[in-house]
Amino acid sequence: MGKRAEQHEHRRLQLLQIALDQFITKGFHGTSTREISRIAGISSGLMFNYFSTKESLFEALVEIGCSKMILEAEAGEGVSPLVLLEKQVRGLLHMIAERPQAAKMFVFMAYASYNAQAISPIAGALLTNHNLIEQCVPLIEEGQRLGEIRPGHPMALSMAFWCSIQGIAQELALTPGNPLPEADWLLDILRAREVR
Repeated sequence: MGKRAEQHEHRRLQLLQIALDQFITKGFHGTSTREISRIAGISSGLMFNYFSTKESLFEALVEIGCSKMILEAEAGEGVSPLVLLEKQVRGLLHMIAERPQAAKMFVFMAYASYNAQAISPIAGALLTNHNLIEQCVPLIEEGQRLGEIRPGHPMALSMAFWCSIQGIAQELALTPGNPLPEADWLLDILRAREVR
């Protein structure tokens, strides 16, 4: 990547970060491209070289969030659903610990989930296709079949698991100095209880 392309990408990421902060504090309708430009220290006209509309900024953030909202299954028979979910939650917690801005993305994605259809059909379609709670249900069902995930309604278990992660991320976005919960605490929501 050449120097000019690097500078372009750096500015683009800066604008996305500013837009993220503005959207989660002011909402889509309360956010102005003029304010984003002012915070970035550029003219509004220059900002439109990166993003043609406020909707395109919103869509770009939704796309980034959706790229992280995929259960990464490993190929091969016999891979434990609980191990796959453990890998996922440890990765998410590590990402939040390493990049506190990632917690803000959870706040944004919750906001976007409620509002995307009214703001942008493109963002709405992306979110419809990237629902971690729904993606997780077959994995939980398989874990129940194997006896490693507790009995219970798979959708309700998935909701308890993912909403706990969402709530933790939101709290850390508000108070970044709080300690990060352990992954095992979250996995205990799903783990089958040992019979004694």
